Amino acid sequence: MSMNLSFIRYFLTVAETASFTTAADRCHVTQPTLSAGIARLEQEIGARLFDRGRRAALTAAGHRLLPHARAMVEAWQLARAESRSTHRARLLRVAIASTLPVPAALDWLASAQQQAGFEAEVSEGTAATVADRWRRGRCDAALFPARGPLDAPNAVALWREPYVLAAAAEHRVATRDRWSLKELADTVFVLRAACEAQDDALRLFAAEGVRPRAVLSSPDEERCAAAVAAGLGVSLMPRSLLRPGLVTAEIREVALDRRVFLAWRADADNELVQTLRDTALAHPWPGQRSGNARLAFAR
Repeated sequence: MSMNLSFIRYFLTVAETASFTTAADRCHVTQPTLSAGIARLEQEIGARLFDRGRRAALTAAGHRLLPHARAMVEAWQLARAESRSTHRARLLRVAIASTLPVPAALDWLASAQQQAGFEAEVSEGTAATVADRWRRGRCDAALFPARGPLDAPNAVALWREPYVLAAAAEHRVATRDRWSLKELADTVFVLRAACEAQDDALRLFAAEGVRPRAVLSSPDEERCAAAVAAGLGVSLMPRSLLRPGLVTAEIREVALDRRVFLAWRADADNELVQTLRDTALAHPWPGQRSGNARLAFAR
């Protein structure tokens, strides 16, 4: 009998979660794809593996298969690890935009490195610089935001997020959920000089006759966030850069957002690309938070 290892992984994930829907999410496949894989496995085994009620419970045949399935996956992982240990680790040049949540990006890279066994060389720059580096083939993988969709087969969108007006909890901006630009005319701003949306935002401000006064203009995201948290000014920033202690509001005339992409060289190793994609799509990026950012960050 020849079994597809993906079907075995589907089986183990359903057994762990007791849910076809949750298992499909974890395996990054559609539920019909996962269900079809389980059906194929049951056909090869010659027995039903799950009782499909409100919760997917293992049948007697499923319980018998469980230790063998775990052993098969462990044996495959061991074989891959031994094979990789006989070769020099691949060097992966990764470019990360400075306007992203860097701690989360480095956590993702570490998890991918642990799974794929490569050596990493990290560089940084503005979103435009990193995107240009990727397009010119000067890095193996790139993580960067863009203001619109990216029409490229060797890139995947990880999340989409709005730019919000961030302020310290004690700041007057924190007293309301929405403001107009004219109401903010006398408000002091912290300008994120590396922000990919800054030119568009300033044009929207100018259209309303508002020129924001800056207490600080810096490409250093950590410094800008610290200035906002200290109450020195407010700042327009993507949701993923918020930190505890900051609250958010909307500006009526400013509706800007961005997408964050993982991109890779067109000639990159397929197995490595798959690991990068899978780990990036499964990673808990802060920009994916749902619900009211005001409630999430007003601490």
